[in-house]
Amino acid sequence: MNDEYLKNLAKNLLFEPNEEVIALAKKLLKSIEIGLDELHEFNLDDIKPLARINEKALSFDELREDEIDKSFYLSKETILKNAANNNEDFVIMKRVVNEK
Repeated sequence: MNDEYLKNLAKNLLFEPNEEVIALAKKLLKSIEIGLDELHEFNLDDIKPLARINEKALSFDELREDEIDKSFYLSKETILKNAANNNEDFVIMKRVVNEK
């Protein structure tokens, strides 16, 4: 990638990079390109594609039981007490859609 392309890309993203930032971006892009080129060196001919990262069948017996931690629950009274405006049953909020 040349400097003009990077400057145009930055402009389209509403950035105003200086020369130091452009040099750093070029260095990082070159590093990424080298890393991607290294991937081509691996022989993957005998490797079959995976449908999942782990081909082991999932057993629901091995999953943990869900335990509800009610210590984080807030009571209705606490919520209404902390609300700026309420009517004893509900928190009253200003309508924000189609409000003039």
